Amino acid sequence: MNICVVSTFDGTTEDFMEIFNWAKEKMASSATDMEVGVIREGKVITMANVTDMAKFQEIMTSEEMQTWDTKYNCVDAVYSLEQQ
Repeated sequence: MNICVVSTFDGTTEDFMEIFNWAKEKMASSATDMEVGVIREGKVITMANVTDMAKFQEIMTSEEMQTWDTKYNCVDAVYSLEQQ
């Protein structure tokens, strides 16, 4: 399933890239083609093809991710995508 995650947070793009790179490494077996687009400081879009939703959700709800979300007041809006 192709997804788009719009993340809004109180931090810098560099802050986001640190957690993204941590997650990307963990998600190697559950998502492919992960790409980040920067809207502005504190807002990014991540697109990915999720191949194992259970594993993906496990990482996205991990203690590390929840700690980062709380620290940076991050809110994610997740959308599923279909090619037209």
